[in-house]
Amino acid sequence: MRWFHEGFDRVYAAVVHRILPPLFRDGHASAPLRAHLAAVDLRLPPLAGNGRYKLAARTLVGEVTAGFRLRRGPRAACPVLIYHHGLGEFPYHRNLGWILPRRIPVDAHLVAVRAPFHGHHLDCLRGLASLSRFVAMCAVSVTLIEALRQAFLAHGAGSCVVAGTSLGGFVALLHHLEHGTADRYAPLLAGPDLACSMLSTPFQVFVAPPARTEPAAVRACLDVREAFRASDGRRVLPLLARHDVCMPYAHHRAEYAAKGIEEAIIERGHMTGSMAFAALRAHLLACLGGLAADAPPRSSVRQPA
Repeated sequence: MRWFHEGFDRVYAAVVHRILPPLFRDGHASAPLRAHLAAVDLRLPPLAGNGRYKLAARTLVGEVTAGFRLRRGPRAACPVLIYHHGLGEFPYHRNLGWILPRRIPVDAHLVAVRAPFHGHHLDCLRGLASLSRFVAMCAVSVTLIEALRQAFLAHGAGSCVVAGTSLGGFVALLHHLEHGTADRYAPLLAGPDLACSMLSTPFQVFVAPPARTEPAAVRACLDVREAFRASDGRRVLPLLARHDVCMPYAHHRAEYAAKGIEEAIIERGHMTGSMAFAALRAHLLACLGGLAADAPPRSSVRQPA
């Protein structure tokens, strides 16, 4: 069924890009990611009960709004799973709710992070018109994830898993490179080179032509392979889709393999993989279970084509 999964990705890109304004249409220059990270200033609201939280963050591109949705675990000391959504995913907590629905008991606090410009569709379309705003978005998400991790550990959580799908998986890796403080990282359908998706795959049609013809700035901000190669990858537990057209399997697998990281594999594409909720659930639960055993899960999750 390779043709189906790859074809689904290609048709999605070919059709959807025609109804959306391109990314970076207002500019593809940006300060480095590290400068954006250093500029973020945010304050986490007090963590009360379950529900949605909103906060403001000051950045190099001005003040933006981010947030998160909290579902507390059965006890204060259980681990916290901090999950980041994909690009343009609405509502932002949708996929986590399908991966780990309430009917399935999970011995963990669950937090779904909302990146800036993901309050609604128009917010996203307007917000991501420049590369600088895109990188600022990533920087806010990384900073918010770390603030949440610290807050939950201060309230008794025993450990932390940072995860995300597609863009969210890339953001999880950025947190790994900037902070490296989580006990496990679970990038789903993602690797350390988001620039590849935007410049070298059929999904490049979502990016404005000037940014594609002058790709240096996009690569400088969104290709973090060099930093990843220099990092300690023992706590990184990725999941890739073998027929992924957006986050090409061979490209990202090579980066993980070079560090001796064995990725979990599903026989899906990018879009169909994001809907493989049972496989994604199994991987995240294995990551959480590995915390108790203090041994990272290394076996692949495989799913029929």
